[in-house]
Amino acid sequence: MKTIVYDESKANQWLDDPPLEIWDHHIIPLLGLRDLSLSRHVCTFFEAYWQEKFNSNVLPLRVPHDVATIDQAMQVIEILSSRREYTKASPLVVLLGKGEHQITSSWTTPNGMECATTLGITCSNLTFVGKGIDTTTVLGGFGICVLENITFKNMTVTNTNEDGVTINCGICMMNAKVELFDVALKGCDNAGLYIPDSTSETTVVATRCEFADSTWGVEVRGSLTSGTFNNCVFNDNEYDGISGASGSTIHLHGEATAIHSNEMCGIYATDYGKILIHLPSDHNTSYNNGEGDRRLNGATITNVED
Repeated sequence: MKTIVYDESKANQWLDDPPLEIWDHHIIPLLGLRDLSLSRHVCTFFEAYWQEKFNSNVLPLRVPHDVATIDQAMQVIEILSSRREYTKASPLVVLLGKGEHQITSSWTTPNGMECATTLGITCSNLTFVGKGIDTTTVLGGFGICVLENITFKNMTVTNTNEDGVTINCGICMMNAKVELFDVALKGCDNAGLYIPDSTSETTVVATRCEFADSTWGVEVRGSLTSGTFNNCVFNDNEYDGISGASGSTIHLHGEATAIHSNEMCGIYATDYGKILIHLPSDHNTSYNNGEGDRRLNGATITNVED
């Protein structure tokens, strides 16, 4: 371990020239973006230290530590994104603490659908990270339009509204690129994941995710849309587990893939939709669904060997 030597003749050495090893490894992990920002005017060190950390993008935005709610976090994200450039390789990271995070705002889609308790994401290159599917729960959904490099990890998203008027999805996205890792989208009045027809390339990649207990598990539409699902589970939905329509393309990968116990169809392809199952034909991919494990209507469902 490095020995730190102090010059006792130098006044305020801890403030004006503190050892960076202590700040980087012991103090900053206990603070956060807000704490360090508020300390900028204490002395010259804090301002320089803040600028270095902010510009190098090593300070995540923490909810509720830095901001109280996930709705307020979006406001701060817009401010931070106006002051530095985030990229796919270096996104702005939002850490969601354990417990429930209630979304109170609403979002209106470009075609005029109102989505209650849905947070409209307004900036690209964002990563939302929870503490785990069983630890962090978002009560509400996310609307994503004309954005790229939006990532969600380690959380449950559930969006239920009993007014019978508004549309409530876990994630509604169009003209966007989204990735999901270890996320459960469940208990939604509409679809856990809904992608309507888009006018530009739209992609979603989901890994080890669950789509359950909603009206639809996943609904993907549009000839410019593709969805890739790796080792995902689609179960106990009121209608279909996963649906592809209007020329969309869906890829299912991974031995852990399971589509079961949905009240209507397990896999439903219609209107030139293509669903490609990258598993052997004898793999038990879809089973115990109320109105059939596979259903076609002018579309294709195909097992392919890679």
